[in-house]
Amino acid sequence: MERVTLVPHTHWDREWYAPFAEFRPRLVAMMDALLELADRGFPHFHLDGQTAMIDDYLAVRPEREPELRRHVRAGRLSAGPWVTQMDAFLVSGESHIRNLEMGLARARELGRALEVGYLPDQFGHIGQMPQILRSAGIEHAVVWRGVPRTVDRDVFRWEAPDGSEVLAEYLAFGYFNGEAYRRAEDPRELARRIEETLGRQRPFRASDRILVMVGSDHAGPDPSLPQRVAAAASHLEGVEVRIGGLEDHLGGRRLRGPVPTHRGELRSSARANLLTGVASARANQKRERARVEALLERAAEPLAALVPGFPWPEERLREAWTLLLWNGAHDSACGCSHDRVARDVAARFAAARAIAEAVVDEALTTLGARVAAAGTIRFNPSPFERDGVPGLGWRVVAGGAEPAELPLSVGIEDGWVRAAGLAFALRDEPDQGDLYTFCPGGEARPPERLETDGRTVRATWPGLEVRLRLRRLRGEPFLRLEGAVRNERPDHRLRLHLRLPERAEGSLAGSPFELVRRPLLGEGGVEPPSPLWPARGVVAAGGLAALAEGVVEYEVTGGELAITLLRCVGTISRERLETRPYAAGPDVPTPEAQMLGTWPLALGAMRAGSPSALLAAWERFALPLLEAPATGGGSLPAAGTLLELEGEACLSAVRRVGGELEVRVWNPLDRPARARVEGLELDLGPARIQSVALGRARARPA
Repeated sequence: MERVTLVPHTHWDREWYAPFAEFRPRLVAMMDALLELADRGFPHFHLDGQTAMIDDYLAVRPEREPELRRHVRAGRLSAGPWVTQMDAFLVSGESHIRNLEMGLARARELGRALEVGYLPDQFGHIGQMPQILRSAGIEHAVVWRGVPRTVDRDVFRWEAPDGSEVLAEYLAFGYFNGEAYRRAEDPRELARRIEETLGRQRPFRASDRILVMVGSDHAGPDPSLPQRVAAAASHLEGVEVRIGGLEDHLGGRRLRGPVPTHRGELRSSARANLLTGVASARANQKRERARVEALLERAAEPLAALVPGFPWPEERLREAWTLLLWNGAHDSACGCSHDRVARDVAARFAAARAIAEAVVDEALTTLGARVAAAGTIRFNPSPFERDGVPGLGWRVVAGGAEPAELPLSVGIEDGWVRAAGLAFALRDEPDQGDLYTFCPGGEARPPERLETDGRTVRATWPGLEVRLRLRRLRGEPFLRLEGAVRNERPDHRLRLHLRLPERAEGSLAGSPFELVRRPLLGEGGVEPPSPLWPARGVVAAGGLAALAEGVVEYEVTGGELAITLLRCVGTISRERLETRPYAAGPDVPTPEAQMLGTWPLALGAMRAGSPSALLAAWERFALPLLEAPATGGGSLPAAGTLLELEGEACLSAVRRVGGELEVRVWNPLDRPARARVEGLELDLGPARIQSVALGRARARPA
């Protein structure tokens, strides 16, 4: 007897081809109907693994919270484990942890949390997700996109780089593989459709059960489903069909034998679109997200947690994180949405930035009143000394200080700019794609005019100008390329090409809690093999590394490393492209995604070093020292450390949880590493993420 679990569900994007303000009334109507249906005994409805849609509903219908809680407790509605269904590669590792932490906490407040890592529509999955899930006690995941061809079963063991493992249910035919059941009113027709589903999935079958998701984007419950399934049962031989939730399906499931194991990230288009172009759509918002994340994670929270006498601003920080998590939802973070959505995303970033900046200013002002000497107090967010400021500490100076610029010779030869032993070029090409996918429309061309005055480089094409100031600062191992792009032309892609000292056969790229090694091409299938990848902060290939504040799209072409500076397209999705066989969404015009106007940019370039050296260089590049006036008159010395962190571990978070200090670090190496946090020795396995509870830290002299 085969058992089939039908999971009625919706996949609910808070915003996508329409803004949140238009989708929420539809959500309220759907949830109103769902609660009435649950009152009449509907067995289960899966709320997309996210609590945001529950809270969005309760913001309009607060009087229905007791009723909703009752159904969550009874298992008729699922809650969590996430706040939102975030994109995997376009947010920080800390964002993933807070998304899961806050989602589970809210779901438990509502009565019961779904403890399954439901990840139905992300455009690939980060390698460290199994470790993140296991750290929250979650042992199962459900995934669709990105699974490689080597996984030929609907269950596989998914390992993180540290060896953490979850058992993953593979939705080989998508999170909508039972959507057609909604249109089958005749019992025989429904039985036939169920048999068709089983026929497709049997070659993948790894257990005694088959999972069928009955729903789709922004769909509500089908009230007649239980009755129609019961009527269809007599037409199904050897098949038991149950309506339930993911936990019903996974609980007591038995594997039929060994299942495949996959280690690391999932970035294949073997059986589903991967949609790699989302890493470069609306590139300005990728940069701003990283800057706000860094401000919150590495400045506001550490200062609020560590400055003596500063009260922990729980509500304000929670509000900032909520805004970031809303902006992390995959259609929001990816930029593949309506222009009004992009404006809403920008507004939420501005609000989160304002909160974080206010906390930083207040905490630094408090610290500046506790030091003895007046002047300018400088805070170093890195765990190592920078510009005379101790790691995670302060120094009072007479006035603001700028690092000294080193002499630099800049020249142009054969269309390549040469400086500090590095060479780069700029190339622009037509793009016939959309917000999901790049599609070439002609040759990449060098600028019609390329010139330098010895410091600034200017490149021009018709309707396009790039100005870059090149700088080398004392104490920095990289060349800074800072400037702006003025764009007056649609439908094209602008990239910076770095000449590699040696031919590259792959790359090493930043990803949440990982430096991941990748080949030149991703695995193709539904889409052609793609050379495009996302890099978080750093990418190295062929003896050279590029630094960015946030996520950038890159390609390694043997002798060159290309970084996308700007991609300009005018629709959410086209029906068909040479680089994608079918639509990824609706063909909704997005004139603002043509990126007309002037856009700032900043990159770094350097000779590649060890993983630790690359990440330390990124800290210097992307995390500026912070300054505030110091009134003096306190008892602290002119320089000191708020938290001692030594060793090879990278810092992710310093915050207060329940009044106690928590520090999170991670090992970027593929070998064991040692670290010391406030005198506590840590032995970190390869790629291990470790959270440490420390009680209360104290400021100490340098």
